[in-house]
Amino acid sequence: MKFIADRTLGKLSRRLRALGFDVLYWGGGNVEEASRAASAGDRILLTRSRRIKGKTGDPRVLIVEANEPREQLAELRVKLDLHPRSDQFFSRCLLCNEEIQAIPKDEAEGRVPDFVYRLYDSFHICPRCRRIYWPGTHYARMKMELSKTIADPESPPEEKGSR
Repeated sequence: MKFIADRTLGKLSRRLRALGFDVLYWGGGNVEEASRAASAGDRILLTRSRRIKGKTGDPRVLIVEANEPREQLAELRVKLDLHPRSDQFFSRCLLCNEEIQAIPKDEAEGRVPDFVYRLYDSFHICPRCRRIYWPGTHYARMKMELSKTIADPESPPEEKGSR
């Protein structure tokens, strides 16, 4: 399942990307333009805007009711019957949506903090924005949080800090 999330759902788009979903972030233009782009790209438009409801008959538009990103994710899980696979978690860049690629440890040297380079052996890079990822403590916390949200969509866990 592929999505376009409008500018009202930036945090949700990152969480969906963390789950491995292909999510374009629509930061410019209006919601009607986003709807046309979603249709052209075989994507579902995710929006909080109620203005579009009466202006389109497109069933590929989903108005997200919840305010908090965890609740939004739980709402999508139920409404769209999403079944993310844990082996796809963190397979996309959280910033630009590209699929990340494994790189040898030596290619990360000088591009990550020295202590990170010494502690970890697994590194991934985004081929578009060149951001480097590694399985640090933030990764472990996010993975646990996402697993809990997906496991029980009716009662999302309490909000904790995230980047």
